[in-house]
Amino acid sequence: MVKSKNCAKAVIIQNDKMLLIKKQYENGEVVYTLPGGTQEAGESLQNTVKREALEEVAAKIEVKGLLSLYEHTRPSKTQPNELKHKVEFAFLCEIMGDYSPQNGFHPDPHQHSVEWISLSALKGLSLDPPILSTILQTHTLPDKPVYLGLFE
Repeated sequence: MVKSKNCAKAVIIQNDKMLLIKKQYENGEVVYTLPGGTQEAGESLQNTVKREALEEVAAKIEVKGLLSLYEHTRPSKTQPNELKHKVEFAFLCEIMGDYSPQNGFHPDPHQHSVEWISLSALKGLSLDPPILSTILQTHTLPDKPVYLGLFE
């Protein structure tokens, strides 16, 4: 069985550092990922990324635009014979107001901390999904917006 979902992720960069979530698993594995998560029915992707940033990293953000779109699949860690398929929309965002890295009120499972990581250190990290190392090499929006929002 394949389970598919849309996810909105926040790419937040300040002073040549990127805000990432550090996850630590029972087996000792440590991975870093972008703040963000699953889109709810009827929710725009911009509202998804704003909600998720508040829940996971306690940050109020402004969405600047869609930076990239990628998808990946992986076997479920909890359900045998299930394949997870995620379509992820990475939005360039800015934090509104002062901010100090911290877990939000509803962190991800296995979320250990929130950290500013220098852009030069990204290549040495274990990123989830691994394609992030390629995606995060550019931080500029296209000349014309590619995501126009939710129309009802």
